[in-house]
Amino acid sequence: MGYWMLKSHVQEIAAQISLRSSEGELLYRTSLHIREAKTYRIELIDQLIAIGFPLDQPFIGSLEVEFFSTRHLVFPYPAVAINYYGPAFSTVVHSAQRVYNNFEDMRNNSHSHVPEAGFNIYADEDHEPFISIINGPEALHQAPLLMEFYNSKNEKLTHEISYPTLQAYQTCLIYPSREVELQKFLDGQPGTAKITCKVSWIFPRLLVGNIQRSLPAMTITHTYYDCSKASSESDYWRPAEPQWLPATLMIPLTLQRNLFTKAYFYPIYPPNTLIIDLEIYNQEGRLLGKKDQCLALHSQQSGYQSVSFKDICKKLDLDTEQNLAARLIARTEDGSRIPARIKLGLDLGVEGQQMPCNICTNLQPFNPALENKPTSFRWAPILADREKSTVWLINSSSHVDYTRSAQIDLTFFREKDTETLKRTIILPPHGFRIIYAQEDQELCQFLENTIGWFTAVSPNPYTSTYYFTEDSSGVVGGDHGF
Repeated sequence: MGYWMLKSHVQEIAAQISLRSSEGELLYRTSLHIREAKTYRIELIDQLIAIGFPLDQPFIGSLEVEFFSTRHLVFPYPAVAINYYGPAFSTVVHSAQRVYNNFEDMRNNSHSHVPEAGFNIYADEDHEPFISIINGPEALHQAPLLMEFYNSKNEKLTHEISYPTLQAYQTCLIYPSREVELQKFLDGQPGTAKITCKVSWIFPRLLVGNIQRSLPAMTITHTYYDCSKASSESDYWRPAEPQWLPATLMIPLTLQRNLFTKAYFYPIYPPNTLIIDLEIYNQEGRLLGKKDQCLALHSQQSGYQSVSFKDICKKLDLDTEQNLAARLIARTEDGSRIPARIKLGLDLGVEGQQMPCNICTNLQPFNPALENKPTSFRWAPILADREKSTVWLINSSSHVDYTRSAQIDLTFFREKDTETLKRTIILPPHGFRIIYAQEDQELCQFLENTIGWFTAVSPNPYTSTYYFTEDSSGVVGGDHGF
């Protein structure tokens, strides 16, 4: 999306697109001029056709998109979503590896080499996880890769491989269940992993996920820092002030029929003991039920844990056929400071399918400075090319008693031209609205069953967005907005 034109009034941007083989060889390079605030699409198949690659053959490699402007882009990470799709699935993620812009960028973002973690893996007769690693612009010799796996019993399995040489821009695809007895180790339950790898001049935010062979289909997400050994002042947030909760996150719940929503907490937090409380709200922002201390996270002991929202709602005697949202609250028993990064994996899926989305998101520490922010600007794609595509708009904050409604001005963008569709909605405190792309006649007619983008502008700084697809195969894709 032409984000910079809307947010920073940058009038022209050039994008350079580089297609490389798995060995890092440059196969094709083209450019794209971004002069309009609309949806832009870069299709891998178009790049392959341009080089005469046979489309009935599998392709493994990388696609790099770089953005350039004569003006400062301000926001360094572009409004780009990565969408893998096929007849039975559509899966999306907003972040992956990127080559550092310069020495300052590299120094600021590679000061601590820690494992990448915070994602779910599945291994059985029909499912297997994968890990992708792309090297930067310099070749490496003797590049070790350490994989640590954790199961639902918090047992640990370690495996190491070594690459004698990693060529510049080389792509490596690792299938862990082909390296170790992962199926036996996980025993039919989801697990997680920590990946320690050596790459050159590239931010190691890895694209990872799971494959279902029988469909075939895949789901993707991105990794996150392992902060379990972090102990500096910047790794913690100050204790909560009166009228504020230490950290919260409002998330969508899909619990109807055979749908489930779970939140996964990983063994990646700085030394601390965290208590997770839970509140359930309906669409109008009414508190329906709560559960204190649904989890206790002892960073050095607890390991890999999850919250099943369907189980909790049933215990609270709540109707799970209605649309619901949950506010997660993190605190300490003694009121001491909490970690600045409390990452979790948000899974929405179909029971028995083992192909949910696995959204990488964080609880937001309380921040009174947001009270003085005059405008919030959110944006996200709409995957309206799929049969079941939804967008969630949420209004929630870390206030103990939150009473602020949110007027949100929505603008929808499409690919074929610069026409827009505008509407305004109002969300009550802790309330939410769901847009069903295929059931919204006006939006459906505007997007014409193609992918679009939207912006959500509000004087309320506490709005957030999510977007999802659900295929009839049972594969769910989704991510949080920007």
